[in-house]
Amino acid sequence: MDPPENPSDAELLRGIAEGGELACRLFYRRWSPRLSRFLLHATDCRESADDLLQETFLRVLRAAPRFEPRGSAAAWVYRIAANLAYSHWRQQRRGAWLQPLEYDGLEVPAPAANPEQDRLRRTWMREAQQAVERLSENHRLVFLLKIDLTLTYEEIGEVLGCPTGTAKSRFHHAVRKLRAVLHHWEDADLGDVIRPVANPGRDAHGM
Repeated sequence: MDPPENPSDAELLRGIAEGGELACRLFYRRWSPRLSRFLLHATDCRESADDLLQETFLRVLRAAPRFEPRGSAAAWVYRIAANLAYSHWRQQRRGAWLQPLEYDGLEVPAPAANPEQDRLRRTWMREAQQAVERLSENHRLVFLLKIDLTLTYEEIGEVLGCPTGTAKSRFHHAVRKLRAVLHHWEDADLGDVIRPVANPGRDAHGM
């Protein structure tokens, strides 16, 4: 059975579970860019990210019949990808999982008309990335899922297998650490650069 027009993720997963080829193609087209970005951030290796992306979709295909529509489809998919990325990290025995990120929450906008302001922006971006890299793995991952992927605390808890309150406390701990490290930038004229702040985002409506 073909999925309806503009299907939800849950409807696509139901179509995949029923063996629908169109649902598989639509799901891959929708999720490939965001999962690819997530896995590249997690591994810092394009080849590894591509391999994990294919494995993620294979597991989605196999597990789709077991998906519970009452749960969050996004959290379910990201949990599969996150588990694979974590397993990859453990196998590699690397000292740090997530690498410096250029996610939306710390994105440098177009070059400023003022060269000095542009220099300040880029310096701030570099220091902010380094600060994120120095966070512990747990806090770094929660920060990524919240800021880069805009998941709610409940969804992050589902992805990481921890209580919603734990996800929330880890995120706020990460924000406090970043603000402490970057406090000397508080009065700098950075234009439209978005500093890391504890913005409730979708949680303002979802919790």
